Amino acid sequence: MAESQLYADLTHWLAANPDLIALAFACIAFAESFAIVGVIVPGVVMLAAASFVAGSGALGLPEALAATWFGAVLGDGVSYLIGRRFHASVRNMRPFVNHPNWLNSAEALFKRYGWLSVVIGRFIGPIRPIIPMTAGALDMNASIFFGVNAVSAIVWAPVYVLPGYLLGMNIESGFDSVQAITGMILLVGLALLISLTARRLQQKRS
Repeated sequence: MAESQLYADLTHWLAANPDLIALAFACIAFAESFAIVGVIVPGVVMLAAASFVAGSGALGLPEALAATWFGAVLGDGVSYLIGRRFHASVRNMRPFVNHPNWLNSAEALFKRYGWLSVVIGRFIGPIRPIIPMTAGALDMNASIFFGVNAVSAIVWAPVYVLPGYLLGMNIESGFDSVQAITGMILLVGLALLISLTARRLQQKRS
């Protein structure tokens, strides 16, 4: 109920402030990817709201994807640097001090899959924003991390932006509803497939 209200409120606000949508994409993606707040911020819901408004004509798709990509890369990058700076001390930070299992899961995934965990982790629930910080805390090579981070965000951004964008575009422009819905189903299906695959890899490791 709270998430649906958040979606409605954010959609209304962005529709009234279309000049801020690109910034909103970047900020939401940053928050979703930032270890300190990403575990509690409903970033997926917020991205869906921004995508819907953008698809209604407020922002072009390339700009929406670029802003989302930039925010995600920046959020993961800052999280990585925090891990490199504080190492094991991150366990004393909130909310991790109350949820040590999040860090344990992230560490197990990273130790098993190395740099690939940065890609996999983007699609696994509460540990999504924690993997980059874990990579930093475990001294993953910075050049490799930032390269993988930038490339994997290219996949992550459209998976979470396109469904809402297509819906907004369909309603605004009167595109064929069957075509739009089919596209959204395929994209949501892809997101679920990637998420399930990532979870299975995590569970296999556990």
